[in-house]
Amino acid sequence: MRIEIDSERIRRNAEAVVTMCAARGVEVAGVTKSCQGDPDIAAAMVAGGVRVLAESRLDNVRRLRAAGIEAEYMMLRLPARSAVDEVVRLTDVSLNSEVDTVRALSRAARAAGVTHRVLLVIETGDRRDGVLPEDAVAAARAMSGLPGIELAGVATVLGCIGGVLPTPAGMRRIVEVARDIEDALGTRLAVVSGGNTAHLPFLQRGELPARINQLRIGEAIVLGVDSTSFNDLPIPHRDAVRIFAEVLEVKDKPSLPEGPIGIDAFNRVPHWEDRGVRRRAVLELGEMDVRSDCLVPLRPGVTRVGASSDHLVLDVTDAEPPVAVGDELEFDVIYPALSTAMASACATRVIRPMGAAGGAPVAVA
Repeated sequence: MRIEIDSERIRRNAEAVVTMCAARGVEVAGVTKSCQGDPDIAAAMVAGGVRVLAESRLDNVRRLRAAGIEAEYMMLRLPARSAVDEVVRLTDVSLNSEVDTVRALSRAARAAGVTHRVLLVIETGDRRDGVLPEDAVAAARAMSGLPGIELAGVATVLGCIGGVLPTPAGMRRIVEVARDIEDALGTRLAVVSGGNTAHLPFLQRGELPARINQLRIGEAIVLGVDSTSFNDLPIPHRDAVRIFAEVLEVKDKPSLPEGPIGIDAFNRVPHWEDRGVRRRAVLELGEMDVRSDCLVPLRPGVTRVGASSDHLVLDVTDAEPPVAVGDELEFDVIYPALSTAMASACATRVIRPMGAAGGAPVAVA
């Protein structure tokens, strides 16, 4: 399996997103976690005007800093208590919901002689991380007085574990919580980090509350889409990332398995429809390499049948042109496929550098 990434197209996408957001007073935090903190991709974001890079893994931040990528670094994942020293050393700001963890960050910041900024995460419906709105003022008050800590603002998370989509009411809620905190503390919060790529359509339509002044954007920059709605966005490239895999077998086979059906290789019970004898192709990638249900075959007439650990099976009966052993099939990528493919130790990554116009790509892994 090979994943090809065009850094110049990502730079242009980043530039488009930054321009769109800046026109409405919104800062872009470029999310690099789906690309495993790849320095070439981060450099493309920065070249496109991104000043804040947002990551979930300290190893990736370490890689970016070692590569000399100059930016402000945001820790997206809640800091582990055991990692506060590194969080303070490697990042400038972190998202937090536990007062005791921020106390530990305070001790680490004092020891390092720095001020670490925190964003208090507010739960607004997705039911992942964050304090409930009614507990926000008390948490903010406890965090704001800690030495070595600056309570820079608030943040909220949607579209993750709960799949909750942004709504005008939800956006107003985070703004109301921010104002409650400001009234209680007698200060002005610098950052209201109101969401992610799914919020861009609201920004486009002028429906994003003016008080929200930061969005954490990854998908729109790297893939050029909002996969929650597939609304058209004024972003130039949806083809900056492609995945390729070689065909290992092509045979005509009955579409129904033979024998009792239990769980498959990944603990799922599949459902099969009898479509008669179909032509099937087996490819050199599987669920251990990539979320295969988030790959979109680009050859007309090709559809996904299923995948095991090491093999992807496609129906190629209606493929045009016909599929043969040794062919390399190309796939468009939905966000979960990008994240898993970039994490695969067996994927070859090929990065086309910024400024390249049809030039030779560079294999990096």
